[in-house]
Amino acid sequence: MPRDWGWWTEQKLDILSDYLAAFTKASTRAGTTVYLDLFAGQSENISRERTGHVIRGSARRALDTSPPFSVLRFFELTPNASDLDHALRSEYPNRDFRVVPGDCNQTIDQVLHELRPVNWAPTFAFLDQQSTEVKWDTLERLANHKRANKPKVELWLLCASGLLPRGLRLRRSEIDDNVANQMSLMFGTEQWREALAATREGDLTGAEFRDELTNLMRWRLERDLGYKATRVFKVTNTRGSEIFDMIFATDHWVGDKIMRAVYSKAASRQGALRERARQHRKQSREEKAGHVGLFDVDEVMPNQAEGFTVSVADLPARPPYRRH
Repeated sequence: MPRDWGWWTEQKLDILSDYLAAFTKASTRAGTTVYLDLFAGQSENISRERTGHVIRGSARRALDTSPPFSVLRFFELTPNASDLDHALRSEYPNRDFRVVPGDCNQTIDQVLHELRPVNWAPTFAFLDQQSTEVKWDTLERLANHKRANKPKVELWLLCASGLLPRGLRLRRSEIDDNVANQMSLMFGTEQWREALAATREGDLTGAEFRDELTNLMRWRLERDLGYKATRVFKVTNTRGSEIFDMIFATDHWVGDKIMRAVYSKAASRQGALRERARQHRKQSREEKAGHVGLFDVDEVMPNQAEGFTVSVADLPARPPYRRH
């Protein structure tokens, strides 16, 4: 059954579509391109704000990319994997893709082994986790997959910095140990706990703690896995509160240049998209109360970010927080 997604999820997928099209175009001379989707989800879902509006999932967007990817692998838990496979087979019967059932952390080795004959090819991995599902070991395997002297697998990873403090029960007397342990497995280190302790003692604000989580992931991707550049796109909800950060990691200057442009384009649209979502929710509440307006929101809201000013900061990752 399709899930309902907020505007920020659609924006994230629009960024993915924009980047994948530029990625395959820039890789045309290579002749072969590979796409890995470690949390593929469903083929399509519906908009939470726009009645009847279908949002294409990441798998369909990858398959629709032009120029097309040569090889695609979609990872998804059972039994959802079979539903995804059925939906995609009926729509793309002649494409070279496979839906891999099970936990991606357990199946990634087998898939990367199968792809060793093309481990020289430009490869992009989308890791759209919900919170802490991906393990650091999996990120290491992806980073080390490519043949020597070839650019690493590019990563686009969801870092749930805005949601994890709530999952930890940050302001309560005892944190959730299960969430904390999962965070350590994702970061591959206990170092994040220093920022946690400082926040609980009042030395860091909640916003600073969230920023430290994202920074730690970027720092480790660069310093421990060897990526030359990481970039962050912050995603906020309809009220403007931070939900998660999307971290891009690459060691090729072309990829960094493309994603910088894609992020800038998305940032310029973000204010208008958020306002559109607010107005849709307001209209929905009024209609449920029996008050029908003269105009539909889509008729009066701008399609682009007219009247919005957006600043894009390109700050490098810094050493992780230490209390002493």
